[in-house]
Amino acid sequence: MPGGRGRIGLLVPANNAAVEYDFWKMSPEGVTIHSTRMRPTKGCEPTDINEFVRELTEAHELLREVSDVIVYGRTYGTHGNAELIRKFGFIIPEDAVERTLNRLGLRKIWIATPYVKERTLEEVNWWKSRGFQVTGYAGLNKVRGIDISNTNTFTIYRLVKKNIGDILKADAVYIACTASQPMR
Repeated sequence: MPGGRGRIGLLVPANNAAVEYDFWKMSPEGVTIHSTRMRPTKGCEPTDINEFVRELTEAHELLREVSDVIVYGRTYGTHGNAELIRKFGFIIPEDAVERTLNRLGLRKIWIATPYVKERTLEEVNWWKSRGFQVTGYAGLNKVRGIDISNTNTFTIYRLVKKNIGDILKADAVYIACTASQPMR
């Protein structure tokens, strides 16, 4: 029975073409994915907080009745507005990664992103603010959501391999925004 084991709500940016596929592919049998979309945005943080709250409220209303849990499947707004997002009960993927790294005692990370340098540095600084040592980082200089979604797994592999020296100094590799396409 579809959804018999559980239902995951997923809040997705409208210009992300990969995350739903990834969730469906990773979900065990009987777990269904129920998504809604938010407008794509420019920049990393909302400029109009009231509009952001309206969008979160609408998304919550659409997903709450059909979902056992709701994942905030985007990085937009999470660094400066995590408390606000959490008030809706959404799971923020970076929070889950942070909890896992802490539980495993992993404090040194290397960071890969699909983003431009400014956005990559925001990610690096956020992790540093959480008490992690960043041994290095690299980004792919992508801006548009569709370009990020079209990143194939081999491109990520090459990025990691190119930086293996810094990676070997880390306890873990954090790959942000993993909305990538499988290798073909």
